[in-house]
Amino acid sequence: MAHSVIEGVTVIPGGGRDAIRDAVVALDDQGRVEGIVPDAAAAGDLFLVPGAVDLHLDNLLQRRRPRATVSLDHAGVISVLDAECAAAGISTVCIAARCEDSPRKGIAIGDAAVLAGVLEELAPMLCCDWRIHARVELTDEGAVDALHAVLAVSSRVALISMMETSIQRSRFSSLAETQAFYAQDWGVSEAEVEEIFTVDAQQLSRIVDRRKSVAALALSRGIVLATHDDRTEEHIEEAFEYGARVAEFPLSMAAAQRAHALGMTVVLGAPNALRGRSTSSGNVLASDAVAAGVCDVLCSDYLPSAMHSAPHVLAGEHNVPLTHAIDLVSTNPATALGLASVAIEVGRPLTASLRRVRQFAAAPAESGAHVGMALWRDGRLVFSRNPSGAHALVH
Repeated sequence: MAHSVIEGVTVIPGGGRDAIRDAVVALDDQGRVEGIVPDAAAAGDLFLVPGAVDLHLDNLLQRRRPRATVSLDHAGVISVLDAECAAAGISTVCIAARCEDSPRKGIAIGDAAVLAGVLEELAPMLCCDWRIHARVELTDEGAVDALHAVLAVSSRVALISMMETSIQRSRFSSLAETQAFYAQDWGVSEAEVEEIFTVDAQQLSRIVDRRKSVAALALSRGIVLATHDDRTEEHIEEAFEYGARVAEFPLSMAAAQRAHALGMTVVLGAPNALRGRSTSSGNVLASDAVAAGVCDVLCSDYLPSAMHSAPHVLAGEHNVPLTHAIDLVSTNPATALGLASVAIEVGRPLTASLRRVRQFAAAPAESGAHVGMALWRDGRLVFSRNPSGAHALVH
């Protein structure tokens, strides 16, 4: 006899398999899927989808510093952010640890190791499976030491990305656009932005050595290596030669196409797909890259709720099959990190989000609601808005 039953849902199994509409999903007492069968009851607006795997969440700085004079502890912020990510249907979260020292951005280089240490102790208590995404700023002379410090205290580093924040490698097409955006984002003057992005020749000459060191560390630890914000095919090829197999936020279609041709996993932002635009004008649109077949993964970037809402936008507005769009946030990123499959399959512990997707007929300006009702991870119900079992879940 099934221990619990999820009724009246559209199941998106993952892995490119067809949706199962009006389904009943039975789980045993270990949270393994015993069966998925169609049922006469209409599914309506409920979906059961594989848990999202987020390769890149970088909103911790803004959460820790809600006001200019306030700095909150990592643990307090992450414990609340965990609930948000669980409600957003994210089973695995790779949180950014910034290996960089830039006080004017609000980034302290010692925070990366502090975050890694706190997460090492806090993670077993959380709903989501929290991992570290170490973002290494190659223009910073202390960045490689900071990466060593993270690795010394953490068993959860899943991804290391190589960043080069300079005028030459900016994600904006011009210095003026770079200045305008970051002056507003960081609360500094445009002159200060130019100063931050201007890297002297001596520092630039050491970037190659740092890139080699970071790549060697990732390879020696068996950690996936990524390259970040590449505009040209040459940038992609350089990173690939160093061992990068993930291309994060390629800035041009040409860079995305070259990464795809090399067999790299191309990652773009779910907010880009949701909003229909990048925060940087002229950069590649996620919807265009998906349509061209050169985007493999969508990540939350700064907005966890975008992970499971963006696929519906791709399906509804860009004719992308919903089954494929869901894979972009679930089974594909799990494969990229070498994690166990999150596909919904008979005999496998359930890792999935139960979601209610509702449109607002009376409010056309709103895109609708994507409400996470429950989250299972490895067969355990770790989040639920209705633990009593009413609505779709019957114990």
